[in-house]
Amino acid sequence: MPQKKQYRYSTGETIEADAEDLKRLLRENQEYLDNYLDLYGSLEDDEYVARGNGFCDRKFSDDFIEGQIAKYRARIAELEAWLAE
Repeated sequence: MPQKKQYRYSTGETIEADAEDLKRLLRENQEYLDNYLDLYGSLEDDEYVARGNGFCDRKFSDDFIEGQIAKYRARIAELEAWLAE
């Protein structure tokens, strides 16, 4: 059985994984990134959600989505570097 090693993301989160775990995490993070990129690209000005106080807000702010995209890009880069070791 492959030996698991501890890894630390730049965010401080630690994981214990072997090469197969890292490959699985890479695939999952790529799917998350793809989903956020699709969502970001499909947002229209009329995609708002009522807040109940007379104002409307988008369900997801641009800042939130951009933050998620940056997070998953960083994770993917870290996972790829760990797999290259």
